Amino acid sequence: MSILVTGGAGLVGMALREHLADLGRTVIATDAVSHGRNDPDLIIAQLTDPAALEVLFARQAITAVVHCGAISGPMLARDNPGLVVDVNVGGTARLMDQARRHGVRRFVVCSSISVYGSVGPGRIDETTPLRPTSVYAASKVAGEALVDAFQVEHGLDGVSLRIGRVYGPHRRGNCILADIIRNDLAGAQTTIPCDPAFMYHYVHVDDVVDAILTVLDAPHLPARRYNVGGGEAMTMPQIVATAEQVLLRARIEMVPGEDDVPDVQTEFDISAIARDLGWTPKVPLARGIGLYADYLTQAAEAK
Repeated sequence: MSILVTGGAGLVGMALREHLADLGRTVIATDAVSHGRNDPDLIIAQLTDPAALEVLFARQAITAVVHCGAISGPMLARDNPGLVVDVNVGGTARLMDQARRHGVRRFVVCSSISVYGSVGPGRIDETTPLRPTSVYAASKVAGEALVDAFQVEHGLDGVSLRIGRVYGPHRRGNCILADIIRNDLAGAQTTIPCDPAFMYHYVHVDDVVDAILTVLDAPHLPARRYNVGGGEAMTMPQIVATAEQVLLRARIEMVPGEDDVPDVQTEFDISAIARDLGWTPKVPLARGIGLYADYLTQAAEAK
């Protein structure tokens, strides 16, 4: 199986490539940029460039696609919603068109918990109505609809993973956990504006990769969408307490404020993927913070 990984220079894409290589699988990685890394195996291609995608599929015997490539997160390109739609919706459609024309066996889309919007109190499962509160979230809803439509109209076997807040190595966007660890290494204080009752749904990148591999290899997919999270809904005081247990020198202050993505989402139900495919998260937040701290420490020492 030759697997195309879009967003191959990003957080999930990098981790997925490493895991696939460890499994001895053939990986074809593409991204719009390399982020300054020396990455000779990465193919630079824009999701907005149909000709580049045509060449990519024509030259490679691709049997599965994991689509991690996107303008990732509601915080990015807020002032350029047209670009978000072109990359996240148009790019997904172009990839799916290539995939169905080249006989791709399975197409996995990395969607987001953001598709649910500000739900309020209560359980969020895959049947919860979608009420996106950002163009980014709306673009992910559209991507999921394309998965359904391409399956019905063209027989492309696809699945969407609605992923929580991903953290871990290679994270470039805003991340409270990364700030806490980096400030701890520097002996500095971390100040976090927050509502102490607001719930967070973090998931370590290794668990996300494990979920992707699970749906990629499943002989049959009982559903077209699954929630993927860390299984721990935590408030910021709980997250801070966990971080302080792992990072004994950490100095963290919480002040009144709100998160960059203030959608109210309390219980994120991940039981469907456990029931259908046997996947459950394996990295609790405390262990994940420790792993992330080890990585950032090694990265700082290598400079």
